Amino acid sequence: MNVIQKFTTRVSKYGFDYVMKVILRNKVYRHVDNAFMAIGKVLWKNAKLTDTILIESHNDFDCNGGAFYDYLIKEGYNKRYKIVWMLRNKKPKNLPPNVTGFNLYTPSLRKTYYMYTAKYMTSDHYILGRKRDGQIACYLDHGTIGLKSFKGKIFLPDELDCILVPSKFLAPILADQYNLTYPNKKQRVLGYPMHDIFYNGGQGDLRKLTNKTYKKVILWMPTFRKSVDFSRMDSTSELALGVPILKDRESCNELNTFLAANNALLIVKIHPMQDLTTVKIKDMSNILVLDANTVKQRGVDNYHLMKDVDALISDYSSAAYDFLHADKPIAYTLDDAEDYKLGFLFENPLDYMPGHIVYNQEEFIGFIKDVIDGKDPHREERRKISNLFFEYHDGNGSKRLAEYLGLKK
Repeated sequence: MNVIQKFTTRVSKYGFDYVMKVILRNKVYRHVDNAFMAIGKVLWKNAKLTDTILIESHNDFDCNGGAFYDYLIKEGYNKRYKIVWMLRNKKPKNLPPNVTGFNLYTPSLRKTYYMYTAKYMTSDHYILGRKRDGQIACYLDHGTIGLKSFKGKIFLPDELDCILVPSKFLAPILADQYNLTYPNKKQRVLGYPMHDIFYNGGQGDLRKLTNKTYKKVILWMPTFRKSVDFSRMDSTSELALGVPILKDRESCNELNTFLAANNALLIVKIHPMQDLTTVKIKDMSNILVLDANTVKQRGVDNYHLMKDVDALISDYSSAAYDFLHADKPIAYTLDDAEDYKLGFLFENPLDYMPGHIVYNQEEFIGFIKDVIDGKDPHREERRKISNLFFEYHDGNGSKRLAEYLGLKK
């Protein structure tokens, strides 16, 4: 398929405006941004570094960057440091004092200025390396570790000082995925800020989605198969409803009937990178579907939501391993595992799946029934993997990161 055919096919599927937005962001803006950075190198390479913390996260104010930001505000660091967000979405109104933001993708002198003068920068997804000596750049990642291989898909710039990893056990495995030598001086085991919520009390985000009381609430977080920006297709499987296991509307009706009969709610959280044109599953009486847009509209954070639910269904996504901190039942859907193109981190991935293994709808409903009945047969296995994958279980990831950066109140 030539360039013109690709363009017309995508326009017919996604619409002209969306296709042009992706082209501008991935092609045009990138070249213009490089020109601005060249100008910035002349203007600000020798300027005094400022007490500014530049933060980027997966979908703004979420994941590790969002959790670290919440900690900085709670502890009053914004009294001393200016905090600048690199945003994918519109800048929120009424940000706290000394906090601002600008568009991550749109080239501008303002963006270039902060890139060259901020002393600290952290990133979760759009990886920021330091522009000059004296800056400290940290890659926090937007998930802990999934079972899917990502070698050759994530490229880390040399200009990073710190790469968070969850444990000494996983450090060499992740180094290989990042094409880093091991051992190295960049990987650091500090704990992940986004896991602090599991240990620090406070309300979760379920209240933002419903005011009803259910016997059990299960969160389903499938990883993405087909990327929203056309750049990745990780699975060859064609999913009728855009999610695993459920084959058609009748399957949804059967599942919803079971949930309703047992006063249970299933929340389906679509991955923010998933192409939403492939997602056909819809809200029903006991099924609630969330995507990147609706979570922003409702102010819902994945980890604050995980805190409130009774169980998680995922697959080879990092979400299943983040949820180990909740110490609640997990199921792994593997019906399309053979169609996954990138392979897995471990030779025997089942050895690292401490939960129900699900290949079909009957097993899917069987897991939910066990949750409703209070059965948790994989508890000890789950805790063993949690201790292997995570060095810390204490809710102080943000504090340790602030100490590493040398921040002072």
